[in-house]
Amino acid sequence: MRAVQILVAAVILGLAGGYGWSAMSVHRAHVQLPRAVTALPPDAPQSASDKEWAARGMEKSPPAIESGRADPTAVEQSVYYASCAEARAAGKAPIRAGDPGYRPALDGDGDGIACEPYRAR
Repeated sequence: MRAVQILVAAVILGLAGGYGWSAMSVHRAHVQLPRAVTALPPDAPQSASDKEWAARGMEKSPPAIESGRADPTAVEQSVYYASCAEARAAGKAPIRAGDPGYRPALDGDGDGIACEPYRAR
């Protein structure tokens, strides 16, 4: 047992000494910092995309909102399962909150997953 204690102490002292030795030595890494990007000279030619972006910055009105698209957050309500047995027979169980056919009446424990399999206790 005494040999194990001596070995552990030697390892700890060795690690501490190595750390101290590395902290004493001077490590100067030469780091090349990138130069700052300067703006293009005023006489530089502008591309079509440069002109488009410049025009967008000058617009005072807000961008137009697209309409006529389906709401991605809307839940499909056309699916209805009377019971979990019916959902399992359709191969759709377990049903998570937000999925078509989910409703709180099928979620017995209220965790957001309806018709989940029974867990062994």
